[in-house]
Amino acid sequence: MNKCIITGSNGYLGSLLVKKFKDLSWDVCEFSSTKKENQVEFKLSEANSINDKYFNNCNLLIHTSYDFSIKSNCDYNANIDGSIKLFEKAYNNGVERIINISTISSFKNSKSFYGKTKFQIEEKSKKFNVINLRPGLFCGSNSKIIKKIENICNIFPLIPMIGDGSFKLHLTNYDDLFKFILEIYEDKDLNFSKILYPCTFEPISFKQLIKIISNNKKTFSVPLSLIFFALKILGILKINLPLDLDNLRGLVYYSDEINFDDTKKYKTEFKSL
Repeated sequence: MNKCIITGSNGYLGSLLVKKFKDLSWDVCEFSSTKKENQVEFKLSEANSINDKYFNNCNLLIHTSYDFSIKSNCDYNANIDGSIKLFEKAYNNGVERIINISTISSFKNSKSFYGKTKFQIEEKSKKFNVINLRPGLFCGSNSKIIKKIENICNIFPLIPMIGDGSFKLHLTNYDDLFKFILEIYEDKDLNFSKILYPCTFEPISFKQLIKIISNNKKTFSVPLSLIFFALKILGILKINLPLDLDNLRGLVYYSDEINFDDTKKYKTEFKSL
């Protein structure tokens, strides 16, 4: 029986992957900070204390854990250090494949703190043969972000648009991501040094996305500078919104250096909406 470890197993992506691997009769070891029955308690800040026994005879590790309470640079970032300690343990204990779920907003000059953090994790993970995946905006299987946009579109007769809505989006269907992970696992000639982009190769604009979700409702443009200012003020006041300032930076600021050549070698096709 194949065995995999999934971190963040109580998160939306993690729990979905757990179910899909169990449906294929894999032995799934669930790591979670919000430990439930038959799960292993896993905190990024305490990654070095994980018992090596969990990695025994493990074929695949998928790392989805991320601590969103860490909002800014500091001397110690558990997301970075904890991820690297996890990868080191998996590598030293002979785990066959190690996959890190990163983000398409991860690149050298990323404007978002989330993207910068993920990029540092990618860079530091290379010596442990970690396969870094940069998915786009998740859709399908009741995606939380798509559901939030749908709710906004249902409430308002006229939809507020972020700027002119021209910024590009690549979409990742959850089911397609799972198929892609299985392909990677089976690829005996995998080049660990390559970044892979499991998402639609052709982007759509945010405006196109809104048009599709709202069934072509009319929109009005809200200047990007005004939205940034409002989110900054609300952040200072500690008012929680579905979209915060860092989320918006990751959504709007796009890297033109995306190269799909290595991803296109695989058979999985990524669906749009």
